[in-house]
Parts: sequence; C-alpha cells; structure tokens
Amino acid sequence: MPNPYVGPRTFTEAESRFFFGREQEARDLFSRVVSERLLLFYATSGAGKSSLLQTRLMPKLKAEHWLVLPSARVSGELPPHIAHVPNIYRFNLMLSLDRSQRNPQRLVEVALPQFLRQLSSDDGTTFYYDETLSATETEETTPYILIIDQFEEILTSHPQAWPQRADFFRELNEALRADPMLWVVLTLREDYVAALDRYANLVDNRLRARFYMPRMGYQAALAAVSEPAKLAGRPFTPDAAKKLVDNLSQIKQLDRTEADSTAPNHGEFIEPVQLQVVCFQLWEKLVNAPTATPAPSITVEDLTTFGDVDNALASFYEQVLGQVLPAYPQVAEPELRRWFDQGGLICLI
Repeated sequence: MPNPYVGPRTFTEAESRFFFGREQEARDLFSRVVSERLLLFYATSGAGKSSLLQTRLMPKLKAEHWLVLPSARVSGELPPHIAHVPNIYRFNLMLSLDRSQRNPQRLVEVALPQFLRQLSSDDGTTFYYDETLSATETEETTPYILIIDQFEEILTSHPQAWPQRADFFRELNEALRADPMLWVVLTLREDYVAALDRYANLVDNRLRARFYMPRMGYQAALAAVSEPAKLAGRPFTPDAAKKLVDNLSQIKQLDRTEADSTAPNHGEFIEPVQLQVVCFQLWEKLVNAPTATPAPSITVEDLTTFGDVDNALASFYEQVLGQVLPAYPQVAEPELRRWFDQGGLICLI
C-alpha cells in the first residue's frame, strides 16, 4: 500500500486527495481570491499555506477556467555568468516562471508588466517568456493568477538590495493596472506581515485585502490523520485516531507542585508538519512489519508498538541535523540545536 502521508514537505497537486482538514479554509480562500486582485495570504510558519495552495486553491481555479501560473519565488542567487541585475527580486520571480532553458540574460532588463504580458505556454502548465509576441497576441481574455509563495523572502533575502523592494511593489502595481485579467496572491508567514506596511502606499489597494489561515485545530487534525488512511485501505479505529491526535496535541508545562518536573497537557493546536512526520513513519513501520496478513485497521495497540510520537519526532530531528550540519560546516552543532529548540525546525520546513 502506498504511503498516504507526505511527511515533512508540501503536498503536491497530484496528492490533493490525501489533503484533509482544511476544507473551510479552502472555500473561504477561494472566495477571497476571486474578489480581490491583490491578496495577502498569511499564517504561522508550518501551518500548511503552500499545501493549501497546491491541493485546493490552484485546482479549484483551474476547474473554474482560470489560468494558473506556477508558484513563483522572489529569492535566489544570480546565475554565475550574470554579475548584476537592476532588481534581484523581479529577476528571481521571472526566472522562477520562465522554463524555456534559454539564456536568463535576456530577462535582466525586462520590466514585470512586460514579462507577464509576454509570458506564454503551449500546454497551460509550462510557461516561458516570448519576446516575439505582439501586443494583440498577448491580450488575455481569461483571468490568470500569479501566486508568489514565501513572499517574506522579499524582506529576508538579499538584504543589501533593500532599495529594490519598493521598485518591485511599484512594478507589481503597474502590472495589475496594465492588465485587468491579472490576479496576484502573496503568501507569507504571519510574523512578517507588519513589515510590509511600509510598502502599502505603493499599491492601489494599500495591501488591505488579507486572508489569515488559522492554526490546525483538533477536528481538522483528526480528519488529517483519519481520512488518508481510510483512502489507502487501512483506516484507523476511532479510538486510535483520537489517541494519536491527543498525543500530537500534548504540550509540556511546569507542574505547579514540582518546579523541576513537567506534566503533559493538551494544547489548542496541532502542528501539521509533526502530524505528517508521525503518520508517515507509522505507516512505513506498519507496511514493513513482519506479519503474515496486514490487519484491516490501525489500532491503539499499533500506536503503542509503532506510533510513539516522541520517538518519531526525535528520529526526524536527528535526521534533519544529519542533513544540515554537513551543508553548513560553519555552524556549530550546539548552536543549531538551540535554534531548533526555539522553533527553527518548523521554519526550516
């Protein structure tokens, strides 16, 4: 049986049927997007913004006959043969959309309104910049949407290029003014929203159109645990699903009677990344368990044997450390562990 959980990564559009727990948010986001041509979509780190876009918003827009551009980013390093560009954020955005494999030098001086006007596709999936198109050939008659994912990168990447941020917002606004068929969604982490206010006067709607996705609650987590397993043919028993979500919601706090001990308590929210990590590992262990005939369902006993939340998260933690430390030899292991302990693991994902 294929694993119906994705683990510590974003869901893809092809995995939409395994994405559960965010149906209300998906409906509300779609309604907000179609009513606002420039929208800020924000949530806490690790809440699943990108997964919601990939599995719900983008397929829904396509079903309604919108042209959906691939998710774009404003971060990235310059190609080795290009020493300088007028606007690094604009260049990275265009480079993430243009899949022609042609020399990126041709994009250096292109303004964003012109680039979007001359962005072309033969199949509606892979896009490329075609500078040979005329104005009449590029006139769009159906709405199309540009989704810039992890937009906080305009604040966190290339800090030396900070003067170029304002120019990026101006060009984005020009593109919206020039093409009434263009919609834009900017997705970012909640803690960076306020920092964008200084650029609000550079766009016509003053960045007032916003949609907040709340953190995952208990019932949403229960659906995210139960429904994928059911689809894959080995459902959780009700008691097992509830126990797993209870375990995922546990937080540690100081016991009032013993300051040096910790007592488990149930928190209000569940981290989607942790849920996926634990469920992914549980499924892998169940599939590979040396039993003659797989059980028809996942039981509380299975959780006791294969689904310990602390062990699963500790294993994932050590795995990430093993991948990150060799890539960043200048960072000391104790320093990295402290950063993880302060929430850096979720930010990294």
